[in-house]
Amino acid sequence: MRVIFAILICVPIYVDAQIVNIENQRLSGKNEGFDGNIELNLNFTMNTKQLLQIGDKMKFGYRKHKHHTFILTDHAFVKSDDDDFINRGYEHLRYNYTLKDSGKIIYEVFQQGQFNKIQKINLRLLLGSGFRFVIIDQKNYQLSFGTGFMGEYEELIDYGVSRDILSTSYLSFDGQFSPSIGFNTISYIQPKMIDFGNYRFSNETQLRFKINKYLSFKIIYSVIHDSRDIPEVRKTNYNLRNTLSFSF
Repeated sequence: MRVIFAILICVPIYVDAQIVNIENQRLSGKNEGFDGNIELNLNFTMNTKQLLQIGDKMKFGYRKHKHHTFILTDHAFVKSDDDDFINRGYEHLRYNYTLKDSGKIIYEVFQQGQFNKIQKINLRLLLGSGFRFVIIDQKNYQLSFGTGFMGEYEELIDYGVSRDILSTSYLSFDGQFSPSIGFNTISYIQPKMIDFGNYRFSNETQLRFKINKYLSFKIIYSVIHDSRDIPEVRKTNYNLRNTLSFSF
């Protein structure tokens, strides 16, 4: 088990996705005021070439009564002596307003900017709104469903510019099986309103291990499918990564 754990930490696997998983990255704290989370990773490999991997994530939010605002950022760069293999990042800003005192119906407004060299996304801008419904809200188990609409502006490298209206829906489950072990899975579907056969789908599943009050280790697997035919871009991509997280 020690050998397996060492391999998981030292050899992360990266395959980039196009749908940003926001539901899985919500700040879990329900107390009023500020809270946040920072994740950093750095890996260096030297064999026939030098390979440098750098990544960062930041989550920062503020909650007051029925209002909750948070911002997320995420960047990943993988560089060799003569090329950049991965160059991606995003920022996401979201405002939530709880409509009912029970906290089970939430109105959301969000904005997002994104780039992804592997997926040929030079720039993607989103602006949308919708509702989130909390189906189960127990101490150790939560189940939520969200749906809404968003406008999208997208510049693809060597593929032109598009402007579309999309439907966006998700189903999310989170379970805390013991004080130190938790599980989360979420699925998104985002079809174009004028062409439901043109869609993006993603699923992300996470297994987390709490080390102490501030540190946790996560194994995260995700898959994404884009139905569009884009030259030199795979329709289905997979991602397996390992993260050491610091929370405050």
